Amino acid sequence: MLRTQKIPREDLFGLFFVRKSYGTNWDSYYGTIDALRPLLESEDFSKTVSGFYLSYINDSTRISYFVSEGNNQKAISIFQNFFKEKGISEIKAQPPTKSVVAEEYGGEELEERFRHFLALETQIGLELIKEDLLYARILFVTYRFQVYKGWLPVRAHFEPTFLRYSPTYVSLSNEEKEQFLTYLERSPAWTHMMVNFVLGWDYTINRDGRPLSIPEINKILERYSLGFQIPLGWKPTP
Repeated sequence: MLRTQKIPREDLFGLFFVRKSYGTNWDSYYGTIDALRPLLESEDFSKTVSGFYLSYINDSTRISYFVSEGNNQKAISIFQNFFKEKGISEIKAQPPTKSVVAEEYGGEELEERFRHFLALETQIGLELIKEDLLYARILFVTYRFQVYKGWLPVRAHFEPTFLRYSPTYVSLSNEEKEQFLTYLERSPAWTHMMVNFVLGWDYTINRDGRPLSIPEINKILERYSLGFQIPLGWKPTP
């Protein structure tokens, strides 16, 4: 089910930190995401939770979700029943409360836009990961070390892949597509959220106009044990 609706500013914000063991950190992270898909795509969940986003933190998958006050307890029950049924470990949780999620990402005046961006980038990211995990990770690590670092065009890097692999992106109006790409180009702190989710990692770099070569990026990937290398000559799918 596509999730592109706006999230009400008054909706509460809750957290779950979960993990399902599959071997290495990366196997566990992406395995946990796959284990969560039946929940995230279910009709009951979509009717109860107004939006959500995912991220990697401290060897666990963080589920951040928005819910109306009236659906608060139902949402918690849906999550916890699913975790128990699927053998997903709940590391810790934060019950839904009134929160300004954008407080450190532009301030309260951007709250509704930031909530919408987070839900949208997660939905698009879920579709890319499901289609081709390795490709998705390479797309975002080359964004970080080539496109972002080198001030290269964001649309040329991302949009062909979004159009090919993301039904959610395709369903957006031209204006919505333009706005989403603008966020990726002009809001580094916001884009970090999508890089962290899809890649399972991020890296603070000097945006100095010098894109790194693939061999240079591969050395960083090896140093931080990301679990993959980029083929020489790799380019995004046209």
